[in-house]
Formats: sequence, C-alpha cells, structure tokens
Amino acid sequence: MAETTLDIQIEERQGVQVVTVTGPLDSVTYDLFREKMEPLVGTSSSRVVLDCTHLSYVNSRGLTLLARYQRLAAGTLSFFGIAALSERIMRAIELLGLAKLLTLYPTVDEAIKAASSM
Repeated sequence: MAETTLDIQIEERQGVQVVTVTGPLDSVTYDLFREKMEPLVGTSSSRVVLDCTHLSYVNSRGLTLLARYQRLAAGTLSFFGIAALSERIMRAIELLGLAKLLTLYPTVDEAIKAASSM
C-alpha cells in the first residue's frame, strides 16, 4: 500500500525555518502542506528551507506549489531553498525544466548556510 500521509515538522535553526517533510506530496497531502507552508513563505525577510530527505514522491501539483513558493520568495526578497531531494525526484524536476526555477541544494546544511548569509 502506498503512503498516504505527509508528516511535517518545523524547527528553527540559525534563524532559518527548516521544514522537514516525510512521505508523499500529492493530491491527498497537498492541502496540509499548503496550510503549513503558506504562513512561512513569501513574507518579507522570511528564510525557509524545505528538507526533502524523506520526501518519497511529489506530483505535478506539488511541484507547481514549490515553484509558486520560489516566486513568492523572490518577490519579497526572502529565501526559499529546497534541499536533499532524492535522485528520482531531482531527475523529474530536471526533465520538467524546473531546476532553473527552483533554488536547490544538495544538503540541508548548505541550504541553511545560504539562507543565513542573506
């Protein structure tokens, strides 16, 4: 049976909100993810890192939402970084041409360092 729940943990590290997701980001979990992320992303000077170490799947709706958060961050001079994607998800992002639109980091620590320096 496929996973149907998304666990979302939020912690502050070095002045950066680190959002750790475990499970799939799909049509079932989309609203929960959006509900947790909306208050964090796109406000002036916000610094958010999405830890995708345990993200098992993301569908097109989820990818669209990530791209939206990236645009919001750019428009408000805030930071939204996506870190530690699996090879499978990274390959899908590259095939869809989203790698140029998203701020991606190989590790959470690198993303936090980049967010902290802004």
